[in-house]
Amino acid sequence: MAVERAGLVRRQHTHLLLPHASLDAPQRALFEVALRPAGWTADLDDTSTMSLRWNRGDAALRVQTLGWFPLLVTVGPMGKATAVHRDAAARLTSAVLAGGGKSFTDQQLVEYLPQAQARWQRALLERRRLSTAERLLAARRCSYCGSWSDLSATHCAGCRRRFTTADDAERDSTVSRASATVQEAEAILADLARGVVLERLNGAPAGVQHG
Repeated sequence: MAVERAGLVRRQHTHLLLPHASLDAPQRALFEVALRPAGWTADLDDTSTMSLRWNRGDAALRVQTLGWFPLLVTVGPMGKATAVHRDAAARLTSAVLAGGGKSFTDQQLVEYLPQAQARWQRALLERRRLSTAERLLAARRCSYCGSWSDLSATHCAGCRRRFTTADDAERDSTVSRASATVQEAEAILADLARGVVLERLNGAPAGVQHG
C-alpha cells in the first residue's frame, strides 16, 4: 500500500480515521449524507473502490483511501482549495467524529502510515486463516490421496477409499480446531476495524486505542 506522503500531507487536506474495515457502502452513505445538503453530488463516472469524488458547480472534492482496518482517508480539493471545499471537509469531519472516528493532523498521518501498512498485512493474514478454516468446516481431506470430499462423506471422492473411524475422529478434531480459528480470526478482524492497537492483538498489555 504505497503512499506518496508529500502529495497528501498538505494544509488543504483533511485526514480522517473511521472505525470500519474499508470504504464500503455504509461509509459511502455516511459521506453522502454529510455532503448532499451542501449541494455536493457524487460523480457517477468515478467507479474506483479506493476513492470517491463529488462535484458542486466547478468545484470537485475527492476522498482517497490510504489504509484499511480501520479505514483511513484523506479529503481534499481537486484543484485550488476554496471556501466550499473547506465547508465540505468540516461536514465530513463532523460526521466521522459523530460516528466514533478521529481527525488526524499532517504529523499524525505521517506517524500512522507505517502502522496502517502493518494493520493491513495482519488483516490479510487473518483473512487467509479464516478462509482456510472455513474450508475445513465444509469439507474433509483424505489422508491417503489428498482429495477433498463432503464433510459427511463416508468415501473419498478421489480414491474412493472408505473413511475409517480414525479418519472420522481426525475430521471431528479438525472441525473443532477450525471452528475456534474462525471465531478468533473474526474477532481479530473486528478489533482491527475498530482500531484496537496491534500490541493488544498480539497479547501485550492493553494500550491506547486508535478507533
